[in-house]
Amino acid sequence: MPEAAEPIVWSCGDILAPFRWTRGAVVQVAPDLFEPEVRGKFRDEVFAIMALCPELHFELRTAHPHTYQEFVRLIAEDRTEYLAWRVSAATILRKLDRDHEATGPGPEWPLENVVLVGEGSADA
Repeated sequence: MPEAAEPIVWSCGDILAPFRWTRGAVVQVAPDLFEPEVRGKFRDEVFAIMALCPELHFELRTAHPHTYQEFVRLIAEDRTEYLAWRVSAATILRKLDRDHEATGPGPEWPLENVVLVGEGSADA
């Protein structure tokens, strides 16, 4: 059996980097996307990238698992929140000159290629 490749650590600085990575790669998202200082638009863009790269496997770590769970629940259950997230996905597609892909039903939530690992401490 071939040895698994080392995970890619993604700091999200180059927001479009995942589009250049090999199918099946494991990506560890470096910033804690659920820290109180992280703004919603940035978080939405990162999740848009993850949704648009279903062939990659993203691992999230957070000290705020309840915030993560609430974020996913809101997008899955609240049509307004889902549509706001879709705006971020459309923005990413525009940056890639793939505007024509911004139609259709979009992905199911939670995203199948995103997992929360090593949850850390609970929210205060």
